[in-house]
Parts: sequence; structure tokens; C-alpha cells
Amino acid sequence: MELTERSCQLSLLEGRVADLFRGGTGPTNRTVTVLTGPVGVGKTTLLQTFARRACDAGARVLGASASRAERTVPLEVVRQLVRAAPLSGAGGPDTWARLGRLLDEGALAWADADDTDDEGTALTTAAIGGALLEMTTRGPLVIAVDDIHHADVPSLRCLDYVARRISGLPVLIVLTEAPRTRPWRPDVHAELLQPARLHRIRLPLLTPDGTFQLLAQQLGVPVARTIAAESHQISGGNPLLVQALAEDQAAAPRPADHPTVGESFREAVLSCLYRCDHLVLNAARVLAVTGEALHGNLLPHLVDARSRAALDAIDDSTSAGLINERGLRHPAVSQAVIDGMTTEERARLHLEAACLLHDDGAPPARVAPHLIGIDELVEPWMAQTLLDAGEQALLDGEVEAALRYLRRAHRGRAGECLRARIRSALARAEWRLDPQAAMPHLVGVVTAIRAGHLGSQQAAGPIQYLLWHGEIEEAVELVNHLSERGDGADARTAAELLIITGWMSILYPGVMVDRPSPTTAGRDPLTLARVKRGIEGATLLSAVLDRGDAGAVEQAERTLSTTGLDDEQSMWTAVCALIAIIYADRLDLADDWCDRLGRDPATPHHPTPSALLTALRATVAGRLGDLCRADRLADEALGQLSPKGWGVVIGIPLAVRIRALTFMGRLDAAAACLQVPVPPTMFETPIGLHYLQARGMHALAAGSPEAALADFQLCGQLMHRWSLDFSGLVPWRTESARALLRMGRRQQAGKLVREELARLRPVHVRYRAAALRVLAATEDGSDRIPHLRSAVRLLRQCGDRMELAHNLADLGHAYQQAGDRRQARVASRSARELAEECGIRMLRPGVSTARNGAVEGRRDTTVLVEGLTDAESRVAVLAAQGHTNREIAEKLFLTVSAIEQRLTRIYRKLDVNSRSELTTRLRSGRPGATVLDPPSRGSGDPGRRPPGPRLR
Repeated sequence: MELTERSCQLSLLEGRVADLFRGGTGPTNRTVTVLTGPVGVGKTTLLQTFARRACDAGARVLGASASRAERTVPLEVVRQLVRAAPLSGAGGPDTWARLGRLLDEGALAWADADDTDDEGTALTTAAIGGALLEMTTRGPLVIAVDDIHHADVPSLRCLDYVARRISGLPVLIVLTEAPRTRPWRPDVHAELLQPARLHRIRLPLLTPDGTFQLLAQQLGVPVARTIAAESHQISGGNPLLVQALAEDQAAAPRPADHPTVGESFREAVLSCLYRCDHLVLNAARVLAVTGEALHGNLLPHLVDARSRAALDAIDDSTSAGLINERGLRHPAVSQAVIDGMTTEERARLHLEAACLLHDDGAPPARVAPHLIGIDELVEPWMAQTLLDAGEQALLDGEVEAALRYLRRAHRGRAGECLRARIRSALARAEWRLDPQAAMPHLVGVVTAIRAGHLGSQQAAGPIQYLLWHGEIEEAVELVNHLSERGDGADARTAAELLIITGWMSILYPGVMVDRPSPTTAGRDPLTLARVKRGIEGATLLSAVLDRGDAGAVEQAERTLSTTGLDDEQSMWTAVCALIAIIYADRLDLADDWCDRLGRDPATPHHPTPSALLTALRATVAGRLGDLCRADRLADEALGQLSPKGWGVVIGIPLAVRIRALTFMGRLDAAAACLQVPVPPTMFETPIGLHYLQARGMHALAAGSPEAALADFQLCGQLMHRWSLDFSGLVPWRTESARALLRMGRRQQAGKLVREELARLRPVHVRYRAAALRVLAATEDGSDRIPHLRSAVRLLRQCGDRMELAHNLADLGHAYQQAGDRRQARVASRSARELAEECGIRMLRPGVSTARNGAVEGRRDTTVLVEGLTDAESRVAVLAAQGHTNREIAEKLFLTVSAIEQRLTRIYRKLDVNSRSELTTRLRSGRPGATVLDPPSRGSGDPGRRPPGPRLR
């Protein structure tokens, strides 16, 4: 070990040697010097360094090292000194031979004598001491003994004999000692270490600067500067531990910004503890298992009963710096201590601690960590304690801790009712991290509910999980079962059943369930208030969709300000409040609340609520027209849970992503999303409506208006059947009208979109703008302009930039057809700028029809020609379609000269000489041209459609 911050102590020792050569022990006449410091502080290294320098100075050195294992071996320390005498030149052969005989005789005498019989061994002590004094006649002598606190009693007596007789002689006794909680034979130590002849030199723990210096010597200054502060916190400045950290850091496979705690550190910690008193070792084990402070309630009961009075002596000096007032100084030290214990030792301490805490009435959260560490739950209260602790951990948002408690309780022995409650709580905890992991527990929970082992309060969560996973028949059966067996006079049971059925009617509006009949308990004001709070989110959604209630937004904000994502009921209330704000088209407000919930430190960032929040962020981004962000967030949400884990709710992020990819022109990627399996029961929920709408949009963009119309009409049929035919939910009439226009059925489209406009409420700004755009497509010439201008005004109001870009493109086209080229340029330029912001690769005027009903939109099929820019591709397509240069210039708002220049570059790049060759090139199947509109639907059969319901 390196000597760091020990130069002062070494100088003092060298000064004592210099005094020997001046003819004595110094002006203080103190013959015994003791190096005192905690275990591992470097006393042995300092003593060895001093001994070498004393030899170099010409002094003779006799050295010995005591050991705890040899405490009961009489005269072992003196025997080591005698063995060193011939090597150092102290004494002569006769003295060595006589000392050998005296040591053998003394060992036999002390073996037969009582430790307290000092008078019976006094003559032997005097004889051995006298022989040792004869060695001092040949010049300065240093007697060095390491770890004197472990020395055997006879050796201590002999050293005391010598120390009392060397005053004025060139003899120095140097000892090392570690502070102990209770010295071995304190009476004998006190005689040897009398203050009058004692010079004590203290070796403290390293300072932070000393830790840095030691690390710099081993690892270099840059690494030491990075890890020194944290290394000092871990080691407490103990040089042995700092050295071990340096070894672990050097052995690490790659550089790290924090100290690497490895095998060397763990061995060093255990070495220090084994060299301390047994009391310190036992206390360290108890503190590692309990995690308590040094003066906690458990430590006195869990250490050796005979040692309790000595606990006050445990501190930095007696524990090698490993223990302070707060307990073990660092988690790395605790882990090292635990690693050094056997499984049986840990289990015994955990069991004793758990029983003590339970008997003292400690809360379950304090008892449960110890119950996890025992082999068997032998007492009936143990499983109940683990359940209580797990449920409290769930309320506190500590899901990982709850899982540890509940899984241990589930493996133990418990009655049927208690086991059912454990499974129910375990399903709740698993659902937070992975909804799919909760499914195996739900089987046992369902059986327990049917058997009557769980009431409505414990069954509420599992029923919600069944609804999440689309197990609707099972959920309905359980609700009906609870309703039949429920106690009508129990207000809590009535409230829980009303809340469950209320949420079920929102998520599965087409499912019939037996609602609890009105009872006295059901009409109780407290029960009604509880039900109102329980279905608050559902009420907000209904207020926005059914009545278009703008005041619901303020209520939703009040709800969000007092509701988090910390449990299922609160989470669903918060999610519904956010959706209500989204449906009310307050997207800036919804985005702000998503950020608030995401940043709130009180919000547990567990996968399930976090994935839902990310999906809602994606929804907001998509409605704002930020397609790239919507796609990224939806993809992120889908990655947070497995497809099966999402259950029926997978329709939310999938619908957002399909819609975003479709509008960005990435139809193949959208088709891949449509291949993701979804539960068939998703189409029995309003979530399925959004999925159907997105799928229809993709079909329309892919050139399959008939398939799109089927999806949009299916939305309408489901909404009508569920009595949810609100345009604010899914504007299926507007979407169907788009598909009808693509099919050339202009009159039907116009009738449908006018019906939609009549049904829309004033708050439905976004959907009114979309309907006006479609209505404009059913009109002729300049009649389209007023509708499109109104739509643009509404879209600027609601902030949907993507739809605004499309509307401006249509408006520019309408102005161009009306001959207003200036307005056409302004609108088209604004459309292009917005399209770039939204990630839309290319804009085309919306679908329009000729007077005979034929679709005109296909005439402007866009082709991206390999080797040409987008602008050149548009010119090439129009030229190949037979347009003159002037007509192309008018369509693209450019000059004829600019078109001629672009055509020249196009001919050169494509190696063609005429428009006929250009047309042939674009129509050919050779590499060089890729048709973007319409692409095939998915990568397989163009007629193949992903699974989904169809109504007959």
C-alpha cells in the first residue's frame, strides 16, 4: 500500500531513531510509541517503512506481528522477536539459546497457570525480560510489534517488563494498534501502555485530497479527478478501500465516469470487518440486512446479547470507517457485506427482524422487505403483511416494490380468500408494467370472483383489465354475477358496480350488461357522489361529443389538475379528460396537459400509463398537422408495450400512425401498420372507429375508394347502432363523401356532406372545414371558392396545418380555374410552404369532378422520375400528358420560358428528343420512373384487406 498523507507520522518516528543514536529515547523519556488508527489505514505499511529506515540508519530491529488466531498461544510474539535476533545482530548465541529454553519453559508454565495468576508467572516473566534486556547492550535497538491488540498475555507481560527498564537506554518499542470496542485483556494493555511512557501517533483516514492523490498514483490524474469525490464517499478515506477501488477501476473493461465497485473492493471490505471486533462484524451484517441507522431499534436485539452495551463504541475508528451514525456508509459497502454472508445467515436475520418489527406494530412497508428474504412464510400474518405492503406500494406508485411483495406472498401459503386478493393485487401491479403479464393472474381472479372470494371492490380492477384485452364476454358475466349476489344495502358495493357498468358502457357501447337496480344504497348521496367521481371522465366525453359543451373543457382542466396516473381509475379519468379536450379541438391545451403529466415528478413513469400518454401526444400532433412528430410519437408508444399488451387500445397509436404515414405519402409503411394484428373486439369499441377511419383513408390514397367507402360506412353503422352518431367522434359522412367523389358519384357525395354540415355543432370547427372542402369538390367553377375560403378560415382557427395546406392547394386550383392567377399564386405558395412544414412531400388539388360525374383527379397522376428533381418531374408528367408549354406554365404558375428551360434539362437527363419519347419513357416499365399514385395496397394482393368487422 502506498504511503499517502503519512509523511508527518514517518518524520516523528525517524526523530525517535535519531534520539537513540544520541544516547537515549529523547527528552520526553517515553520508551513506547504506538501507531493508532482504524483497520486498513496503513499502520503496518508505515511500521515496515520505518523499520527499513531504522536498519539503514544502523539500528538493530526486532519485529513481530500478533494475530487474533494466536492470542491463546503463550509467548508467541516474544518468540517471533527472538527468531529475528540472529538476523539483526542483537545479542549473542548464548543469549539466543538461553532465551529459547526460557520460552519453552515459560510456555509450559503459562499453559498450566490461570490467566489471572500473575504472581505465579512473575519469575518466568522476569527471566525472559532480563534475557531480552541483554540484547540492548550492542547499540540502538528497535522492537516493533504489529497489531499489539491481538498479542498474547504472556508476551504483553514480558514487553511491559522490558518497557519499565529501558529508560535512558538506546531502546525504542514501536507498536501498532487499532481501536477496539473492548480490548483483549484491558488490564494488561493498560499496564503496557501507561501514559507516562507512551508516545501515541494517530493515523487518521484520508482526506478527499489524500484520496485523490492515492488514486492519481494508481490511475493517473485525469481518471482520479473524475472519480475521486465519489470514491471518497464510498471508502470514507480508508486507504485499503481506496486502493481496492483503484484496482477495480483499472480492471474495468472500459473507462467509466464513476468508480467501479468490483471483487477487490468487496474483498477489502470483508477483510476490514474480519480484522475488526466480532461485534463490529455482526453489527455490519445486521445493518446491511435491515438498512437501519447505527442506533436503530433492531440492532441491539439482533447482535450478541452480551455485546449490546458496547454498541456505543462502534464508530469510524473501530469499524475501519465503514460504519457511521447513519449505518453502513454506502450502498456499495452494504452489498459487499451481504455478499459475504451465507444464505442461511441472511434468512435468519431477515426472519428475526420481521418478527421483531411485527411484534412492535411496525407498518407493513417496514416488515415486508424482510419477509421477502426468508425461506418460508411460517406465520399466518406474513402473507397478509406482504399483501398490505404491496397494495400500499401500488398506491405510492412503487410498482417494482409491490411486485416483489406480492410475488413472494403468492408463493407462500394462504387461504383461498387471501390468495384471491393477492392475485387481484398482483394483476394490478403487473398491468402497470406489461398488461399482457397480468393475463395469467386474471384466470385465478375470475375463478375467485365466481366462488365469492372477491367482492366488487377487489374485482373492479381485474374487470377493467379484461375489457382492456377484449375479453368482453368474461367481463360481462362477472359484472352480472356480482350484481346478482351483491348486497343491495351495501353502499360501497352499489357504487363499485355502478362505476364498473358506467365505464363498460363507454368502452363497449354496444354491449348489454345488467345494471344494478336502484336501491336505497344506490340513492344514498354519498354513494351518488362516489359514482359521479368514478365516472367523471366518461361524463366529460359525453358532454363534448353529445352536446358540444365548451364548458366541459374547463371541467376537464379542473379534473386533470387534481388527477394523476397513479392508479387505474385516476388514469382512465385523466385519459378521458384529455380526450375530451382533444375532441373539443383545444389541441394546444391538450398538448400542454400531456407535457405537464409527463413532466410531473409525482407521475409514475411506468410503461402502461406512459404508453397511453405518448399515444395521446401523437393524436394531438396528428390533428395539428405535425405528421412527422405524430408518426414518431405513435411509433414510440407502440414500442413501449407489446402488440398483445396493448389490447384493444392498440387502435389509438395505430390509427394515428396509419393516418400520418398515409398523408406523408408513405403508403407502403402505412400498409405494414395495417398488418399488425388487432383484437377483433377492438371494433366493438369507439377506438375501432378511429382505426377504421385511418384504414379507409389509406385505402382512398391507395386508389381503392370502394374499400374506403366500406370502412367509412361501417363506422356510420356502428355509431348509429351505439347511439354515438356524433360528428365530433368520427365524421364518417364527410369521409364517405370523399370516397363517393373518387367513384364519380357526385350527387350522393353532395347530399351526404350537406347532411354532415347540418349535424355539426359550432365547436366542431375542424370537421366543418373538412366538410366544406368536400362540398367545394362537388361544386363547379367559382362556386367552390366561398366554401374553400370558409374552410381555410376555420382551419386557421383550429390549427390543423396539414388540412390547411390541402385546402389552400384546392383554393389555389379553384382561383386558377376562375382566372384569378394572382390569388392562385398566393394560395398555392402558402400551400407549398405549409406542406413542407408538415412533411407532405407533394400537394395536388383535391378530388373534383366534371359535370358528367367523371373524376378529374386521376388526370394529374404524379410521377417521380428518377434522376429528375420534383419540379422537373411535375413538368415532365404534364408534358407527357399532352399539355402545351403555356398550359404547363399556367398550372405551375411559371413563365413559358422557365418551362422551356426545364424541358431542355429533362430531355438531356432522360436522353430523349421529343415529347412522344418522353411519354413512352414514363409509361414504360423500365427502371427510371416510379409511379407514386396509386400504389398497391400493402405488399401483397391489392384486394386483400386487413381483418376487421363487416356488417351485413
